[in-house]
Amino acid sequence: MNQDSWSLRESPFTHVPWPGHQPVGLVLDGVAIPELGEQIYQWAGGQTINAECLYVATRWEAVSDLSPWLVWLSGPEDPVLEGFLEQGPRQEQGYLLISATDHASCACWMRSHLQVEVAPGCEELVRIAHPALAATVIGGNLPRFPTRAVDRLIVPDCISEQWHLVEPPAVQSGDIGDQPEKMMASRDLKGAFDAFNRRKGALHIWNNLHESVRNQLGGPDLRDAYPALGRILEEALGNGCNNLREVMQFLFVTLPPQADSNAVTETAPPLNQG
Repeated sequence: MNQDSWSLRESPFTHVPWPGHQPVGLVLDGVAIPELGEQIYQWAGGQTINAECLYVATRWEAVSDLSPWLVWLSGPEDPVLEGFLEQGPRQEQGYLLISATDHASCACWMRSHLQVEVAPGCEELVRIAHPALAATVIGGNLPRFPTRAVDRLIVPDCISEQWHLVEPPAVQSGDIGDQPEKMMASRDLKGAFDAFNRRKGALHIWNNLHESVRNQLGGPDLRDAYPALGRILEEALGNGCNNLREVMQFLFVTLPPQADSNAVTETAPPLNQG
């Protein structure tokens, strides 16, 4: 997987030419954006848009309030894109997709990757609209999908504060294998989900730390503190901590004594909750 990167302060299309003959979609996370459908139409400002709620017409339609949406963009100045760019990248509320096929085929492909089959006849939802997970689950497998529906991804990363262009390598090895048409439980996929949950846990901890503690970790900026924070999180998990409160307690024990252990303001959920 090849990656180029740019600052989140800019539109990625300052650096990536708008594809002339390929559809560009904005994938938005219904978990991160309340009342997402209404928000999309507010961003559109009365202009006609092509937007799809991906849970509609699937077995997940009953929970469509949390559904990802796929918005097909008209160009780099599309009003929905401009609305998203105000806060969405820094809050990792979605990402951009450059399709290798037509709108309908790409949307169908995305719907086939809304869930993972964990056992025959047993499926679980995947948060496919979160950029960090999509970069791994979709972006990391672009050369392996038997149906080439996605050409490239452009994903925001709030830790590095950069956009990342995710595309398949120019030269591909001959033994990469194929991904099935639908997502099925595997060791690689479990690793991706575990990494995503650890990252989410680290961000939750960061958002609840006092500035003095952030500075001890290398802050005040997250991108500088994240290596130390991630290392302590791994050590905490290795020492049997299984929820964020226990990880926070481990953090304060690990840091020098001047850290303020009262710098956590809310009850922490279990580490593996979505």
